[in-house]
Amino acid sequence: MAKSAVPVWIMPLSEVAETFDPRSTRFDVVIIDEASQCDPSAMFALYLGRQAVIVGDDEQVTPITVGVEAEAVMKLIHGYLDGVPRRELYDGQTSVYEFGQWAFGKVIRLVEHFRCASDIIAFSNNLSYRGEIKPLREENAVKLKPHVIPYQVKPHLFDDRDVNHAEAEAIASLICAAIKQPEYAVNEQGTPVTFGVVTLVGDKQALLVDDLLRQRLPAEEYQLRQILCGSPSHLQGDERDVVFLSVVDTPADGPLPLRDPDAQMRMFKRRFNVAASRARDQMWVVHSLDPHADLKPGDIRRQLIEHALDPKAWSRELEKRRPSLDPDSEAFEGTVMRRLVERGYQVQAQVSVGSYRIGLVVVGGNRRLAVECDGENIKDLERLHENMERQAILERLGWRFVRVRGSLFFRDPDRALAPVFRRLEELGIQPESAAHAETPVQDRSKLETRVIRQAEEIRLTWSQELEPGTPAARTKNEAALLAVP
Repeated sequence: MAKSAVPVWIMPLSEVAETFDPRSTRFDVVIIDEASQCDPSAMFALYLGRQAVIVGDDEQVTPITVGVEAEAVMKLIHGYLDGVPRRELYDGQTSVYEFGQWAFGKVIRLVEHFRCASDIIAFSNNLSYRGEIKPLREENAVKLKPHVIPYQVKPHLFDDRDVNHAEAEAIASLICAAIKQPEYAVNEQGTPVTFGVVTLVGDKQALLVDDLLRQRLPAEEYQLRQILCGSPSHLQGDERDVVFLSVVDTPADGPLPLRDPDAQMRMFKRRFNVAASRARDQMWVVHSLDPHADLKPGDIRRQLIEHALDPKAWSRELEKRRPSLDPDSEAFEGTVMRRLVERGYQVQAQVSVGSYRIGLVVVGGNRRLAVECDGENIKDLERLHENMERQAILERLGWRFVRVRGSLFFRDPDRALAPVFRRLEELGIQPESAAHAETPVQDRSKLETRVIRQAEEIRLTWSQELEPGTPAARTKNEAALLAVP
């Protein structure tokens, strides 16, 4: 019905070029999505619209010209683009999004982040966005814990600079082991947990991991899990529930050459930013390096590995910056919480939802109600607009709120809390004694240990299958790729 009322076409640029003639077709609005990956040839789409919305991110991977000589391109630019403003940008490596930034100037930046668990997006947030991104995934809703896992392997002696066989084998076995665990059966939407692999050096490593997985997993399982292996540019604009990062680089004699995130046209920074923001629920960082012995301070690889080793460092830093609570407000919340507990409700205080906090949350079954206590001092009044904006964002995520005014509560507590109890009844949240509280979630580190142990057993089985002298049921390639150090 909407399409017949307001015609909408959604298609890749190649199909747009085949379908519409810019000389005769005009839309009211043209939206170019993932514009940071589109080279200048995509600008023809702008001719199709009276207005344009260019969606992208200059901190993500931009077009890369392969097999094109830069000198030849510059000759064409100087020969044919004389008088064109900023003609040096037409080198094939400048994205449509960057052209839009230069031509139109004003950028509307979206800072609310709904994809990744907080510990996952924290790396990209600090690396590329100056900590301005607000993660809004509720941590307790993500059942796979921990959200970030480091996994170090011993590299093979015959590895080259573009392929790390030990990491490839480890990732393939970890995915095979995870699929066998009940926690990786379905995600919070009730669909099968999906897996991705992102390699941080070249494409050969991704092809190797994909080959191993296709050999070791049934075809239907491979499809069911929507397994995708590739470089950061391959997964840009995409996501998976669980993503494995392969650092690829191996130790050398002394620290490796510095890979500075601000050097080489920010290429490394953009690749790592994209790679570390594809996972929704869990990210594994698989590497062969000792970050302190093999990598120099400031190296982006070291930053990634250190984040995986201590993913909560960002939240501790946030706590240092968070202003202390006003004593009056704290006492107010404490009094309200005590009254709710006395009525038999299960109440959680200072619940984190990404970068936000909710004062009190009443839970029951699979339902929850946020209770906010509004004090009457000057600080509370100054924060009122900020609090209402935060509430509006969280309501879009499915939260339900009720607010309690301090001025009314301290005069007539029963009257002030009546809307709270009424809302709890409407939502079906019933009182329950502490003895009948929900069973706490199991220690998720046990899940990590199970996956790692089973992956080791799987790799041992693979090595026994491929020992020298066994029948040639395997290919020569398999024997080389799956050898265990």
